[in-house]
Amino acid sequence: MNNSTIAAAQKALLAKQQLPSTFGSDAVRPNYEGLGLANIAALAIEQLCLDAPSLSEQATLPAFNPKLLGVDTIASAWEEWLRQAPINHMVLLIMDGLGFDQLQSLMDAKDTPELAIASHKQQAFFMPITSVYPSTTVTALTSAATGYAPAQHGIMGTNIYFREIGSVVNLIGFCPNIAPTSASFLDTQLNPDTLLPVPNIYLRMEKAGVDVEIINFYRFKQTSISRYTSGGSQAGTSNFKGYMTAADAFAQLRQRLLASNNQTKSFTYIYLPNIDGVSHRYGPLTPSYRAEIAAIDFALKRELLDPLAGHSDTVMLLTADHGQRQSFPDKILWLDEHPDLTKFLSVPAVTGESRIRFLHVKHGAEAAVLNYMQQNFSEEFLIVTTSEAIELGLFGIPGKEMNMESKDRIGDLLVIPRGEWMCRQQVTKEERHHGPTGVHGGLSRAEMITPFLAYRF
Repeated sequence: MNNSTIAAAQKALLAKQQLPSTFGSDAVRPNYEGLGLANIAALAIEQLCLDAPSLSEQATLPAFNPKLLGVDTIASAWEEWLRQAPINHMVLLIMDGLGFDQLQSLMDAKDTPELAIASHKQQAFFMPITSVYPSTTVTALTSAATGYAPAQHGIMGTNIYFREIGSVVNLIGFCPNIAPTSASFLDTQLNPDTLLPVPNIYLRMEKAGVDVEIINFYRFKQTSISRYTSGGSQAGTSNFKGYMTAADAFAQLRQRLLASNNQTKSFTYIYLPNIDGVSHRYGPLTPSYRAEIAAIDFALKRELLDPLAGHSDTVMLLTADHGQRQSFPDKILWLDEHPDLTKFLSVPAVTGESRIRFLHVKHGAEAAVLNYMQQNFSEEFLIVTTSEAIELGLFGIPGKEMNMESKDRIGDLLVIPRGEWMCRQQVTKEERHHGPTGVHGGLSRAEMITPFLAYRF
């Protein structure tokens, strides 16, 4: 695709996903109708095994469909890409923390020359899409593994209140958010394998006869997040292949694809956490960030793009779970400094992310909380009720009701930062620190807009 078509897609997407002016000019509504991350998972099912069993009474989201942008050149480019050859083998590659604007900057600076070349080839389709909300890893990866919106799968952020066990759970460590120990919950307390009310795409594909494999960092095997995103599937257990580095992951994928049997369709999921980790520590587009993505770009060419050239029935879908933005220590609201506000909360620790907080408010205290925030932080934060968020489509298709569990987990009021602001809470006597340099989870363009590259080898 040429630069003008990519630019037209970006302009149309931002216009279509614009939120009311009260959210600020930089805010982007997540798309669940066909232009977002969860729709990529649905696309994989549509292209490899349309007759895969649903395994759920809940309908999945629609498949990715750029025709929704209403731009003829983009719709034509997608149709042409689909017609090029049948698809027998598909790879979903998720680069954690790689925003669309960040990738464009890296391409312009020639830090990612191979991705720049690949995105403009005839066998490529490249445009921006949206993340889910909150734009954070646990929520986004669950949508990418299921094809369902957060409103349906219930993984509403990193730190979430689970009413069923009366605890705020950190869904990365799968442990209590406030506790003297970081030990994970026992399966008898909270079982990752049965946590989701919806099925994953790996299990659905396996039941349709597709050869499914997960290639992930070796230490992630059978972690809680791996278990709740792949529960019941062979891909999450016997067909989980651990890697040491990104180059190792690509080398393993190359061997798998070159040995594949065209009589059996295959799907491979690869997840790279490195970019996000470097960005959290140093910030997006810093020298270390650029070095990491440049190394991945080189390995991608050496291990995949060159050796697999000409395998037109083999497709790589490259995307990200979210982008990143810089944080600043003077743009943090510390809730523990406001006891006149926190006394109205029924859950002692705020939940969600630093870029989106969920407040669980005591019965009858909503007006008091709204009044306090309006009087003290109206310029820094926007307060949105749960019903308003549902109507706007922040967690699923606009206006569609949420699962009861999902609704419980976002509480009563959403604290949405304006601009660069964050909301944090010190709940122990440990020394206060700023936290990660790069952050995400919010509605800003840098956090919400991610790349989507569909590439035929």
